[in-house]
Amino acid sequence: MKIAISLLLVFSLISCNNNENNQKETTKTNSDFSVVYLENYFPRNDIEFTTPVKAMVISNKEKFDSYFGVAQTMYNKATPIDFEKNKVVAIITEPSDIKEEIVITETFLKDNKLLVKYKVEKGETRSFTANDLKLFEIPKTIYGVDITVDK
Repeated sequence: MKIAISLLLVFSLISCNNNENNQKETTKTNSDFSVVYLENYFPRNDIEFTTPVKAMVISNKEKFDSYFGVAQTMYNKATPIDFEKNKVVAIITEPSDIKEEIVITETFLKDNKLLVKYKVEKGETRSFTANDLKLFEIPKTIYGVDITVDK
C-alpha cells in the first residue's frame, strides 16, 4: 500500500512539473493586453541591422518568412500564426558573442494603439555568436505599435 501511494505521489509531481514546462511563456504587464510569445522560430542570418536591436511589425506571411525560419523538430511544433486576423511584433538583437536576453517590461493598449517597452539584459561572453528574439501576435485591429527601450 505504501508503495502504491508513493508511486501515485511521484507521478502527480511529474505530471505537475510537465504541465508547467509545456505552457507558453506569457508576459502580463500593467494593462489588459498580455503577450504570448510565439515559439520555435529563429531569425535568418541575412537580416541587416543598423542598430543593436531591430524591432518591427509584420502583417503578412511572405514578409515574415523573409526574416524568420521554423525551428521545428520531432518533439516540438512552431506556434501557428493566423495572418488573416493578426500581425506579428518582432524584437531581435544583433548577433553577438555576449549573451543577451530581451525582456518585455511593459505593454499598454490604449485606443487601439499598443506601447511595448523592452530592455536587453547582457550576460557573459560566449565562444559563438547568437541573437535573442521575441515574437508575439497582436490583432490587426490594433493600428499603431510603438516599441521603445525601457531605461
